[in-house]
Amino acid sequence: MTEVFVPVLRAVVIVLIAAAVLVGFVTAVRAEWPTGSTVPETFHNLTHPAQISPMSGMITNYGQVCVYCHAPHGGGGERPLWNRRLPSGPYRMYEGPLDMIADAQPTGVSRLCLSCHDGTIGLDDVQVAPVTHSGPGPHRETIERCTGCHNGGNPAGGLNWEHVWFRPDDMRKQHPISITYDASRDAGFQPASAVQAAGLVLENGKVQCATCHEPHSERYRPFLRIPNTNRSLCLVCHRTQPSQSTAHFW
Repeated sequence: MTEVFVPVLRAVVIVLIAAAVLVGFVTAVRAEWPTGSTVPETFHNLTHPAQISPMSGMITNYGQVCVYCHAPHGGGGERPLWNRRLPSGPYRMYEGPLDMIADAQPTGVSRLCLSCHDGTIGLDDVQVAPVTHSGPGPHRETIERCTGCHNGGNPAGGLNWEHVWFRPDDMRKQHPISITYDASRDAGFQPASAVQAAGLVLENGKVQCATCHEPHSERYRPFLRIPNTNRSLCLVCHRTQPSQSTAHFW
C-alpha cells in the first residue's frame, strides 16, 4: 500500500505546486491592471466604445475585447500576436529642437498605436477575425467617418477628447517618439535608469508612445503609466518644467 501511496502523494504535491505557481503568475500579471481599470472598462474596449452605448453600424462588434489588437493563435505584422495591419505612413515627424537621435519614421510599438490612432485604418480592421465572423468588418478601410468629429479638437456630442484620439500624419508639434533616450546629450534630462525606476518604459532604449502610456489601464487618464499631477510624469524625464500648452507640446 505504501508503494502506491507515495507516487500518488508526489503527484498531488506536484499539482499543488503548479497551481501555486500559476496563481502567482496570474496575480503578478493582474497587478498591472488595478481594480476598476481593466481593459474592458477603458476606452480601448471597442465592443462597447468609449464607455457609452455601442455605436451600431460604425464598428463591427466582434464580441471579444482583445481581438481588436491581439490574435492569441495567429496574428502577423512585426509583432507576435498582433492582429492589425501596420500603417505605411509617411509621417511628418517632430520638428522642434532635439539633441537626441531620432528615427526618420515611427518605429517599434509606436507603429502599433498608430495603426488605430493615425486615422488611416479602420478600428475593426483585424487580420484574424473571431471564428464567429468570416472576416474584417465592413468599415475596415477608413475611420474618417468617426475622426471627422472625434479628433481631439472637436469633441462632438458632448464626449471629451478621450473618445477617439485621432493623430494624423502630421506630428511636427507633438512630443517626439522613436528617439533614442540619451541623457548624456542634454543636461536637461534625467538618466535613463531614473526614468525606468519611476515606472516609465524605454523600448530598446527609445522613447515611444508606450513610454508614458499604458494601453491596458486607465488608472491614470489618459492611459498614463503614472500620475501626471503638477506635471510629475513630465518631470520623470525633464529636469525642468515643460510648457503648459498641451500634453504633448514642449
